[in-house]
Amino acid sequence: MTERQSLSGGDLAAGPDDRARGGVGVWIPLHLWLAVGLLAAVSMVFVLFPVLDIRFAALFHVDGGFPASQNPSLTALRGLGKALVVLICGILIAGLAVKLIRPSRPMPIPASKVWFLLAALALGPGLIVNGVLKSLWGRPRPIHVDLFGGSAPFETAWKISGACQTNCSFVSGEAASAFWLLGLVVLAPPRCRLALALTIGLLALALSLNRIAFGGHFLSDVLISWAITLVVMLGLHRVMLAEPFRTRIDTATESALRQVALASRPAFRRIARRRSSDDCSSGLDRLDPPN
Repeated sequence: MTERQSLSGGDLAAGPDDRARGGVGVWIPLHLWLAVGLLAAVSMVFVLFPVLDIRFAALFHVDGGFPASQNPSLTALRGLGKALVVLICGILIAGLAVKLIRPSRPMPIPASKVWFLLAALALGPGLIVNGVLKSLWGRPRPIHVDLFGGSAPFETAWKISGACQTNCSFVSGEAASAFWLLGLVVLAPPRCRLALALTIGLLALALSLNRIAFGGHFLSDVLISWAITLVVMLGLHRVMLAEPFRTRIDTATESALRQVALASRPAFRRIARRRSSDDCSSGLDRLDPPN
């Protein structure tokens, strides 16, 4: 092991010079560090000034409740956000399935981008947000705290509490999923990415503010979930969409799916012949005259 590897952790700290020499180290780019810093800064602001959460939630609290939650249009908007995530996942998985049906043709969506988007959703909104934070931190939602007519105490961001047992406020799963939609820009041509990012960004903002208006989340829940998802996406982008990883993932996935498709063809043919034989036998049975 060289002196540099012993001091920096080897490949994990490899930089552009290493890549130029043909190395495959995971160089951590500046924008990923900035995203981590943004997450820390946003968290610190709401920990030091929790009144920001209270005052922002109060903007949507009218006559003892959160009337936006009863608005049919806003309810439909929330449903749209959930449906979009399911639809996009279905399209991504279908992109993998197409390779099994047409193994000799390239995948309609590059495999590295499919895996990047699915991994970002699973790790960010899935594991970190819903699996860990919402399940374990126990922060009551605005609609449940005593300041807005509920019975639970107000808790600041990042404070572990027992006031909520399941499906709690910190952080927002739907806001994280909405922010994840920005990852779709990797599927667009470079000239279209800015316009698509602005469009999706406005949609993500609307979906996230909708949750605050419903009394389902505090502002900190939304902003911290955005920052967490951003860190996850930038980290995965570095190890899945940057070279040489992108080419390796594309090649490995295409090869694996092609082999699976070719290996399964004989089995599907046997099943098809068996069904055809059964259909013929059934047809002959119907033609036999009754005794």
